[in-house]
Amino acid sequence: MIVAMMLFTFMTACSSDQQEAAKETEEMGMADGMEGMGEMEGMDMAQQGNEAAAVNTEGEPAFVKAYMDIKNALVNDNYEQVKQAASDLQEGLESSKLSEGQRSQLMESAGQLAEAQDIMAQRQAFAQLSRQLYQAMKDMKVTDKPLYWQHCPMALDGQGANWLSFEEQVRNPFMGQKMPGCGSVEETI
Repeated sequence: MIVAMMLFTFMTACSSDQQEAAKETEEMGMADGMEGMGEMEGMDMAQQGNEAAAVNTEGEPAFVKAYMDIKNALVNDNYEQVKQAASDLQEGLESSKLSEGQRSQLMESAGQLAEAQDIMAQRQAFAQLSRQLYQAMKDMKVTDKPLYWQHCPMALDGQGANWLSFEEQVRNPFMGQKMPGCGSVEETI
């Protein structure tokens, strides 16, 4: 009963990509012999190999490139790449056209990302950074490309969180490789 309730919550909270992946796994016969492992573990296996690919950020401001590198590193569960990209973000912010207040706020959040002791702490800091950058992007046109404000209701232990992406397809930095397609687009900037 509990497993059924968890499965229902999982299926309704995540995008249809997750449902399709689970269905494809069952159809391919990969689910056979997985009794006892639990429904969700089988679905996680179906999501392997969904690493975030680099999106062309040529011509974008350095801090925007670094933010996307952080997002992709979190999707790929790569702690060290997040730290490096957070340092790159701080450097990129120094020469940005953002206001002094925005720059200062974003620098502080990037510092928290760079100093985080584990990937969960990085994800917490990324949530704050994303909210701040979202506001900055809404206030000032920084890029000509569409930006997608995406949301995952399950992120951060059910608190939910948002992030920016150049890709409309969801690649969730808060769930990483466990559930990379979980989430939806809330707004296009």
